[in-house]
Amino acid sequence: MKLPFDFRGQMPILPTTIHEDGSLDLDSLRNVVDYCMDNNAAAIGHLGGASEYFKVGAKQREEIISTVVERVNGRAPVFIGTTDLSLADSLENARIAQKLGADLLMVCSPIFGKMKQDRLFDYYKAVADVCDLPIIVQDTGASSACYDAEFILRLGEAIPTCLYAKAEGDGFLEKTQALIAGAGDRMQIIGGAAGFHMIQLLRLGVTAYMTGTEAAEIHNDVIFRWLRGDREGAMDVYYARLLPYLALFNMNNRFFLKYMLYKRGILANTALPFPQESGTPSRLLLDEFDFIWEWVQRGRA
Repeated sequence: MKLPFDFRGQMPILPTTIHEDGSLDLDSLRNVVDYCMDNNAAAIGHLGGASEYFKVGAKQREEIISTVVERVNGRAPVFIGTTDLSLADSLENARIAQKLGADLLMVCSPIFGKMKQDRLFDYYKAVADVCDLPIIVQDTGASSACYDAEFILRLGEAIPTCLYAKAEGDGFLEKTQALIAGAGDRMQIIGGAAGFHMIQLLRLGVTAYMTGTEAAEIHNDVIFRWLRGDREGAMDVYYARLLPYLALFNMNNRFFLKYMLYKRGILANTALPFPQESGTPSRLLLDEFDFIWEWVQRGRA
């Protein structure tokens, strides 16, 4: 069958942009959308893990979705995370996302607890019953044991709108390989893992990734070089430039995501939603991060 979207390139999940007082900064959100679109994003996502969706209230969700959909303005598909603390809230989030113009839903397991697969299957079926948008099955590191390849393929076979999947957690490379082999043209498998293992995933046949909002041009440089057949060039950019940067970025990824966008004039500040999960890195780490990013940029000049 023909999928509604064939994603090729980066699919960034945007951060929740706020003012210092915690209120939404929608101007900065529009800037992030423009930055990602200027760097050839294959799709734009929000209210996923990188967005800290579990800290966003219902009214804020609607403002975020409306702003993203309006700013993207049809230039790329918009996918919205709908997972919440309860099934009722998750279903309402799916309805609202569709009403406000999202193109796809991204659905992972509920935040607390680990569900058995039969209950998790019912959860996806309930989302599909209230909303006919395509679903991205979001396997997360915390719940990856529930999402083995057989289960994800079962979702794709039994629920017509489960058309995409992103594998993460333990053994995600082997899981991705099994998903690509088993899904055929029924589902598209999307990469993640914070940008690590991009080359391995490209070798397996992955063509799209949810990663790297703050460095969209670098991630897409790797992906598009590979897809054009310039595999040596893709590996040079990845192993010599992007991977050393990611090693520092991942030491405090929530802060550095916003720090990078702030340094580039895209965000007004580096504020994180309440409650903050990480503090400001030391001056030493900030200096090292600045140094490695400048080196990455010089290498691509």
